[in-house]
Amino acid sequence: MSPPPPPTPDPKPLSSNVRSIISLALIAYLFGVWVLLSCPLGNEYMSELHKRIGGLYQATLGETLGLSVTGSPYYIHSGEPFNDDHLLELELTEGEGAGQTIHYNEIFAGGSQANQRMQSLAHYVAMQVRMGEDGEAAQFAKSLAAQTFRDSGANRGVFRVRRHTFQPMELAAGQSEDPNAPGYFEQVYSADVWLDRDGKVQVLKRDSLEHVAPAVESQP
Repeated sequence: MSPPPPPTPDPKPLSSNVRSIISLALIAYLFGVWVLLSCPLGNEYMSELHKRIGGLYQATLGETLGLSVTGSPYYIHSGEPFNDDHLLELELTEGEGAGQTIHYNEIFAGGSQANQRMQSLAHYVAMQVRMGEDGEAAQFAKSLAAQTFRDSGANRGVFRVRRHTFQPMELAAGQSEDPNAPGYFEQVYSADVWLDRDGKVQVLKRDSLEHVAPAVESQP
């Protein structure tokens, strides 16, 4: 009977220094992957530090893993209409500041609480209009126009609610590469606003072309 094979010695445990080095390398690796995936290079909102770190990891880790983090003007979205941005605007047509357009979404700093409330207001107004409830839009048009008229000295304008649609991932023929091109904006609501003789704001909705009866030529 042959003797049993000698037992395999247990592997020698790694020293604390080796474990520390491996842990640091793993942390640096995972941090690099996060940097590459979190914010593409070329994004206008990246800080200078983030750009430098992203460039360093792209040159070392990104090329090795085949990750491309160049900026893109395209958006990934679910396609729901109310996932898009909605804008509240007032074009001044008479009085002081005529020809100027007030963009209410841009009054407050982006990301601030006031800006988020304005975004929520624009979404709410657009939703009411799509449900056929124009009264809410008219009331907000009065309120915003009244304040703007007092501040600017204007007395007439055109209030609009516009939807900024997402740019498709693959552009069709004739579609602009600029995500802010006019073709990516849809007008949801439009109304004339003006000050009457009593200094009160009046609102008259502008009907869209599909809701206006065609003109009938008079018979000779």
